[in-house]
Amino acid sequence: MVIGLLGPSLPAIISGLGISYAQAGFFFTLLSLGSLLGSTVGAAASDRLPRKALYAACAALYVGGLAGLGFTRTYVLVALFVFLASLGGSPLSAVGQSIMLGMFPERRERNLSLMMSIGAVGSLLAPVLVSLNYAAGLAWRWPFLEAASLAVVVFAAILAVPIPAAGPPPERHTVLAILGNRRVLGASLMIFFSIGMDLGFSYWLAQYFSAELHVSTVMSSSVVGLYLAGIIASRFLIPVGLKRLSIERHLAASLAVSVVTILLFILVPTAGVKAALCALYGLGVGPVVPLLLARGSREYPRQSGTVTGVLFAGLSLGGMVFPLLLGVIAARVGIARSYWLSAGIACGLLAVSLLPRRGPTGAARPSTAAP
Repeated sequence: MVIGLLGPSLPAIISGLGISYAQAGFFFTLLSLGSLLGSTVGAAASDRLPRKALYAACAALYVGGLAGLGFTRTYVLVALFVFLASLGGSPLSAVGQSIMLGMFPERRERNLSLMMSIGAVGSLLAPVLVSLNYAAGLAWRWPFLEAASLAVVVFAAILAVPIPAAGPPPERHTVLAILGNRRVLGASLMIFFSIGMDLGFSYWLAQYFSAELHVSTVMSSSVVGLYLAGIIASRFLIPVGLKRLSIERHLAASLAVSVVTILLFILVPTAGVKAALCALYGLGVGPVVPLLLARGSREYPRQSGTVTGVLFAGLSLGGMVFPLLLGVIAARVGIARSYWLSAGIACGLLAVSLLPRRGPTGAARPSTAAP
């Protein structure tokens, strides 16, 4: 939800704090740095530590970060609370994924797509919340305070519901050993670059419509919702697609849709058509990360927390690099031209996905056996 709130709120934050695009892009770097530390360490810890206590501690930090964003009024403190909210919020997804993979390894693709779809629904509610607050004439801080109130409910739910204990994992591969598996490493690298075509696109979307296309604040914050609607729809449809296509073909098809739609988005001048293309682009981008997570995590089904942390590291590192990079590029050449980087990444990932796959990975391959 922090991701969903920050992007649509960005024009008002830039105006209210009087900061540059590069300074605003640093928020996204801190957001992803918190995610890198929180999700990687949290997912690995879920294989060993009491999960309820781990969940509750993360949720408490999440509440504090969101509440801080609602009250602070300086650039440095906004940056600090963005980091804290991400540090606390990111393990909720990573730890939950490791629990799910450990409980139902045979339903990996379906459950990953369902889990990420539900997460995308939460992200979709965020720009809606921002738009409603803007329509009511409220400042950008109010959606963060309202999200903090919802996070308190999450904290209470974590204390109330039963969470299965981790138990001793039957395997003890180190992070370096898991990274040595070329399929895990390849999936993590593709996830890293996919963030350039996902968050690198959506983080600056509201500012692009506001500053470059001169639409209203309400509309500029709403286009992020159209993009997320495409993300949600495509992720719910992943199980249907996998009945007809392999993971590899589904991935290539999704990337092909992404390439076509982002090129049209860049080249078509009309704001209304661009808004519609945001939804279509989301349809292409949505399945990419869940399919890559499924492809990488099936290499180590008995150590789901650690392999999840490795894969989430690629996601978080991409979030640290690409939104800031696009912000720096946008400050020099404009946001419209900066989207050519996202298009180039989409083309590169499509080319990689079409390469023939090699055989088993060798020593690490026996770990794929079902428990």
